Amino acid sequence: MQGVLSSIERVGNKLPHPFILFVILAGVVVVVSALLAALGVSAVNPQTDAVVQVRSLLSADGIEFMLTSVVSNFVNFPPLGLILVVMFGIGLADKVGLMSTLMQVSVAKAPPALLTFCVFMAGICGSIASDANYLILIPLAAMVYYSVGRHPIAGAAAAYAAAGAGFDASLFITVGDALFAGITTEAARLVDPDAYVSPVDNYYFVACSVFVLAIVGTLVIDKIVEPRLQRTLPISKDFKTDIIKPALTDAEKRGLKRVGIATLIYLALILIAVVPEASPLRNEEGGLIPSPFLRSLVPLMFGYFVTIGLVYGITTDKITSSRDVPQRMAESASDLAPTLVLFFAISQFIAYFRWSELGQFIAIEGSNILQSTGFTGLPLVGAFIAMSAVLNVFMTSGSAQWALMAPVFVPMLMMIDFDPAFVLAMFRIGDSSTNIISPMSPYFSVALVYMQRYKPDMGLGTLIATMLPLAIGFLLAWSAFLMFWLAMGWPIGPGVYMMAN
Repeated sequence: MQGVLSSIERVGNKLPHPFILFVILAGVVVVVSALLAALGVSAVNPQTDAVVQVRSLLSADGIEFMLTSVVSNFVNFPPLGLILVVMFGIGLADKVGLMSTLMQVSVAKAPPALLTFCVFMAGICGSIASDANYLILIPLAAMVYYSVGRHPIAGAAAAYAAAGAGFDASLFITVGDALFAGITTEAARLVDPDAYVSPVDNYYFVACSVFVLAIVGTLVIDKIVEPRLQRTLPISKDFKTDIIKPALTDAEKRGLKRVGIATLIYLALILIAVVPEASPLRNEEGGLIPSPFLRSLVPLMFGYFVTIGLVYGITTDKITSSRDVPQRMAESASDLAPTLVLFFAISQFIAYFRWSELGQFIAIEGSNILQSTGFTGLPLVGAFIAMSAVLNVFMTSGSAQWALMAPVFVPMLMMIDFDPAFVLAMFRIGDSSTNIISPMSPYFSVALVYMQRYKPDMGLGTLIATMLPLAIGFLLAWSAFLMFWLAMGWPIGPGVYMMAN
């Protein structure tokens, strides 16, 4: 096990920073486009019968494109606006302390018999709070477990698994949904200029996945992980911890009540606006799929989180003047600075891929190979999930990994009629499940440090052995759940199925 860990760490450390990686990949696209264009390489689009000729980025037109489109490539990158708008709203609610309070309530007040299940529900849905999910929930779960006489490291493992391996499932629309939808949209437009993937196009599947993963995680923790920890890492009876059990103030309790009332009022207003058949939020036939309502979910979500953030912040005196609101939003936006820098490199890479027609060429040839070998359907789904899970061990940044995979696989699978939103759903499973066993994850060492509060001599090997059953359980159960979902013929989101047609 230690040798496997060392190999993963050694390979991972050799990978450049994602920004540098996409700069290198952009350079590779430039060179490859020039070589293939010189060879006169082309392909025939089976959907339109149009001839797709690879264009050289080192030609006069290509050089002009690269020099004149740098700013527009970045500004028009679909995830950019989506993630900023979503983060302004969620960030406000997070900065005034609402997210951390909700996590404390959902875990610290959980009945002992449902403790593990509540930890998983809170951790999986807590991905909406981003980093705070790890930093708050892991020590909180460990403390609660210890306070009721259970193994604290099992609690920390449950929280880490929920936050990491369940990251791409949630009952709420998250920043990740907006990010992945934007990258998928950009990749799909390599073959369909009018393609659009909404942040809610996976919602039915990922929302139901929350309960499946919470049940699986509860069974693995209670039946496998904790009994093993009791044997191999017993906590002595005289062990003392200085962690104080958090208690909500009266202001925080009032804030939560008012947030609940504000939520009901907000939902009622949306229903009033959407239910009438003549609503401008419905389509011309009076339906909701597709409709302006589905395309308005990001601003509606922004409005909701601003509303509850204001209600909670004013009640708890975290917001005392109008100036505090833009200040809190700016603080949340500043957390996105590394992502925005990465977006700059990714946007150029994808733009080069599109202009050179390499995206369409690879998609056409790749789909031809899949069809000729008969490697489609459920075997292809399983193989794609497995590939995503393995790559995730070495590249734990979901946005970087999907930006690398999407321009290749989304157009390719669209050529054999896979819906781009379904391709994203497959990626989510692999992208989440193996986060918790990768030493490349920035939260791997964070989880270890929290666990070492209870066992100072605990090492990386023990952590990986503790988390491995959870990673495998999530990967297998989530994949099987997707197969079951497909067998039932259910949509994974509003009007979205496995096949586009």
